[in-house]
Amino acid sequence: MGNRGMEELIPLVNRLQRALSSVGSAGQDYSLLLPQIAVVGAQSAGKSSVLENFVGR
Repeated sequence: MGNRGMEELIPLVNRLQRALSSVGSAGQDYSLLLPQIAVVGAQSAGKSSVLENFVGR
């Protein structure tokens, strides 16, 4: 199925985003810059090639 580590990480990132949003609504400007794209896969599955094609290198 999925990668257990990533499945556990998603709720943590969501909690961080909610916490920073509530701080931001109190007048503070905090932002959490997260990657806009993530490529996951097994070793030698072509992840680097996917990213290289995506950015045009």
